[in-house]
Amino acid sequence: MKRIHSIVLCISFLTAVLSAQTPQTLKSLLGDGISAQAGLGRLALRDVYISDEKYSGSLSYFEIGWLRSRDSSASRFSMEFRSSSNVKNNNVSADVIQTVSNLDYLYPAGTISFLTHDAFAFLGPSAEMYLYFRNQNIAGGGKALFNAYSFATFFSLGMNSELILPIGSSFSAEWSARVNLAGFGGRLVNLQNNSNDKFFKPVTIISGIQGSTSVLLRYSVSQDFTLKAGYRFEICQSNSWDYLLSASDNVILVVSYHM
Repeated sequence: MKRIHSIVLCISFLTAVLSAQTPQTLKSLLGDGISAQAGLGRLALRDVYISDEKYSGSLSYFEIGWLRSRDSSASRFSMEFRSSSNVKNNNVSADVIQTVSNLDYLYPAGTISFLTHDAFAFLGPSAEMYLYFRNQNIAGGGKALFNAYSFATFFSLGMNSELILPIGSSFSAEWSARVNLAGFGGRLVNLQNNSNDKFFKPVTIISGIQGSTSVLLRYSVSQDFTLKAGYRFEICQSNSWDYLLSASDNVILVVSYHM
């Protein structure tokens, strides 16, 4: 929670202090083309629909993306797949799958002087579709069957940002953040308790937080290829139904081909 609050504060700070930026730097900084990401990390999970206990385990991460720069803006589409078959609480385990699709727009927001270099900032709106599925490895039938699966989905609009700091001719440091502001979602409700809770509900940043942030170091191998390596944090938290919290830390590697 504190990390997401920091992201929002950073975005607010950037919009207040940045100066004008020329659009000619868009393509050289962001780069057109396709990219593939892969990573490994840890997942922390609390899903009250199944259990009030906290589960944790290893997580694999994969993403493909496409980015196109124009004269004064850039658009980016990406699809993520995260999975874990080793989320445990003591001897009880679960399988978790998460998929995320994002459509982002980025506009130049200015520059910040950082030591002897200028960092270039970009801000814009974003749309996200998030799917979460959990299969609890539970024995027994009857009522146990209802507790074996959990599902949630969110369709949200929000903001995304990029901060790029060139370091020499081949290296640059990158920081990015995304936070969802409002939308609607769906969640399995507990039928055993004769609940009148609705499957679909509107969601806002007050009732739940979906967001991510990453810090990467980029190396330009050639004019056509770049490599990135770094850290990524992602969170999905919702209070609109049975409490759900999914948070992951990932070490990632990115390969990009520029067209």
